[in-house]
Amino acid sequence: MPFHLPLIRSCVLAMLAIASLSMPKAMAQVKIDRVPLPFDLTGAPVPTPPKPANEGAAAPATPPPAATTSSTLITGPVSHVYVYVEPYQIRVEALFDMHAVFKWLVPDEKQLPETLSPERQAQIVVDAEKLAADWCSLTTNEGRQPYIAPAASFVKGKPGATLPMQDKEELAFNQCMLGFVWQFTTNETPDQVEVMWKGWINDLKEMPVTILFGNQSEKVVVNSVTKRIQWMNKGRLRPSPLAAVPTFAPAEPVSVPLGAAIWIIAGLAFYWYIWHRDYRLPGGGLPYFGVWVFGLVLFSKILVITFQRGETVPVITQAAEAQKIVSPLLRNVYRAFDQRAESRVYDVLARSVDGELLRKLYLETITALTLDGREGTRVLITDFEATVDKVSPHPASGGFVAECNWSVLGNVGHWGHSHPRYNGYKARLTVQPMKGEWKLTGLDVQEVRRK
Repeated sequence: MPFHLPLIRSCVLAMLAIASLSMPKAMAQVKIDRVPLPFDLTGAPVPTPPKPANEGAAAPATPPPAATTSSTLITGPVSHVYVYVEPYQIRVEALFDMHAVFKWLVPDEKQLPETLSPERQAQIVVDAEKLAADWCSLTTNEGRQPYIAPAASFVKGKPGATLPMQDKEELAFNQCMLGFVWQFTTNETPDQVEVMWKGWINDLKEMPVTILFGNQSEKVVVNSVTKRIQWMNKGRLRPSPLAAVPTFAPAEPVSVPLGAAIWIIAGLAFYWYIWHRDYRLPGGGLPYFGVWVFGLVLFSKILVITFQRGETVPVITQAAEAQKIVSPLLRNVYRAFDQRAESRVYDVLARSVDGELLRKLYLETITALTLDGREGTRVLITDFEATVDKVSPHPASGGFVAECNWSVLGNVGHWGHSHPRYNGYKARLTVQPMKGEWKLTGLDVQEVRRK
């Protein structure tokens, strides 16, 4: 079909006319939101719209909200026994929540306090210690151990996650517990342990027990029927051995048999006398010679004079030589405090320390190894290292003075968890020879580092 250009042109013009008539109506129905721009396309600056009056102003100086302590809130009953078995001590600890304690001590007090003042805490401790006096007794393979009175104290936090406390701190009722401690001293590492437990307050029928020894632990349950907590060592726990005390070979004393010398001179004088007089002994000289030999043997044992010579002390001039002496001496100082009886601690200390330093080291070391608080838990030493940097002679004694550093790493466990402890020291040590052995006699601490 041939195209008719005039007809097509007429159709296009008609469509454009119709579109032009409908466009104003469509534009009237469309709303355009105009958003002001922070700049002008022409480059002219645009004034910044004013901010509200309170926008950008400093926040009022109000104190921050109290730190949330939901992790330390005690939301349920707490009753747990911990038995710590150590080489020369067995420690029994027990924890109870405050609801149980108040129900036991003051059952008529219906309105429980939100906080406990230091004065109220002290009164609760006194009352609790009286009532818990016969709760715990111990029997080992050595026999029944002597009676130990409990030490009660408040514990902040939860079992296994206790928190440090400040002196005379006011405690939230639902964030603290009451703890009891019994410490039994043993003469050796026990092979068998039996704890008799009578702390059945309120309606308790059984309590979970955690037995901790070395770096191991066992979990058992004690009930109000058997009332016994038993543990067998089976060679799993042994005390750390003491280091050998450094020695040196002393000079041997000189013994002079004065009686034998006198007898020999007397015999020679008698022989010279009869020979000079040409005297013949009755029965011959053999019997007389036998008597003289017998007397010689007898007098050689009766009258002996011993002369002591000065000690042949080796001269220590090298740091490596001094370290071989100082390191075992210091190690034994800390090993002595594995013992718990004061007399036994002194006995072990005396093997490495002498003089006034003995008492000084006892007081200073026991203070450094004991935790603050009424329970008096002691740190158990696990690692020790000492280095000697410089050595100088000590002319007055024939010994030496060592400038050394040593570090001690230990572990302390209580209330179901443990803490590492680190002490580092820099000091001058005086070491003197005594009866063939080296001993510490002087200590001048110059620096202490604790973590």
